[in-house]
Amino acid sequence: MSNLARLSLIPIAILQIAVPALPSMGIGKTNAERALAEGIPPELPPGVFFSIWGIIFLGFLAIAIWANAKPSHTADKIAGPLALAGVGNIVWMLSSQMIGSVYLDLIILLPILFCIWEAAHRLDRNGSYDGTLRSILHGLTVGLFAGWLAVAVSISVPDVMRELLGRGTSDHVWHSLWMALIPATLLAWVFASRVSKSFWFFIALAWGLFGIMTNNWFRLETHALAIATVFVGWIVIGRRLRYGARGSES
Repeated sequence: MSNLARLSLIPIAILQIAVPALPSMGIGKTNAERALAEGIPPELPPGVFFSIWGIIFLGFLAIAIWANAKPSHTADKIAGPLALAGVGNIVWMLSSQMIGSVYLDLIILLPILFCIWEAAHRLDRNGSYDGTLRSILHGLTVGLFAGWLAVAVSISVPDVMRELLGRGTSDHVWHSLWMALIPATLLAWVFASRVSKSFWFFIALAWGLFGIMTNNWFRLETHALAIATVFVGWIVIGRRLRYGARGSES
């Protein structure tokens, strides 16, 4: 099974890089087009912040190539959940580009989150960080993927709630903001206390929160919302820095 998972990583990695290019060929719409179709919501980071996917995808590809060129115990341990997370990510991107249902997008994101968190948990439990380039690659890619999925899930929640309540992007902006910040805070706590000690997770999370702050301060000029985001980020990241994380040890 580990051989199959390891071999599947390469085509999955290539598809993750290729699928976002489909709208440029006239197939579906970009995520940005769909997200901004009804205006700019307060919880949505500007487009440049989603460039973190480029680092994640390249890291995923590097893990895939290295895992097959030189198999290792650690690579085999994380290959299964990493492959499932990659497949889920491809399905999510296709769904978002072709269908554009906020309900379906959130439903698909949840198992992806579970799979990549399982990979992070296995990596943490394996205690495989030894300062080598390969261990850094594993930690960085899995940690950023896990953190950015937490951001993706969190910013999807207000979208779903607005759809359910029949609200626009500029209606009750404080409600929308807190519906993103509260899940992000809870997910950060669960990850640090139950899943992994990875600090890369918190770098991705901080990048997402900084994006929300930037969106509110510069694009929407809702400065109070930007300040609230900074305050929450300061609490979440500050707590991680001060108290550390138990991760898989708990």
